[in-house]
Amino acid sequence: MDDLSRAWEHIETWLRGHQCTVALYELHPAASEEAVQALQDAIPYPLHPHLVQWLRIHGGAPMYDAPIWPGGHVPYDVEALKGGPDYMREMLEEFHDQFGEDPEEWAMSPWADPLWLPIAGTNTGESLLIDHRPGATYGDIIEIDYEGNEVTAVRWKSLGEMIRLMAQSL
Repeated sequence: MDDLSRAWEHIETWLRGHQCTVALYELHPAASEEAVQALQDAIPYPLHPHLVQWLRIHGGAPMYDAPIWPGGHVPYDVEALKGGPDYMREMLEEFHDQFGEDPEEWAMSPWADPLWLPIAGTNTGESLLIDHRPGATYGDIIEIDYEGNEVTAVRWKSLGEMIRLMAQSL
């Protein structure tokens, strides 16, 4: 997890050095330990350690004001993250309702899972989620396009990998 912190430090240094700081300044400061604990208390499963590490660096951002992550994704703040399990439950119900209407028009895999936690979004309906299911997919960052009703892909093996690759790309 130190790699995540170092990689983000590199990103911030590069952005400041190249005067690309508008979105960076919109990011919230680190979430307090109390806020992180309140989030953990609100989520029915242990939070992935990379998410906790990220929240200790920046506690999210106002929606759509800091498209700092790949694809214009804005990291959700602690309060928005608390609603993730309910949102996933609603999406899963919607999937099952629509899948029952016309199975020919829907992918065989749902676009929600009770152990996926939305962590960032765009203003056009795409979301990044962390997979909290035990096993080989634990920690994967999944991108979903809700407007297109599809899981687009596992984009990164972890939040740490995503941030490390962002830093390397600079």
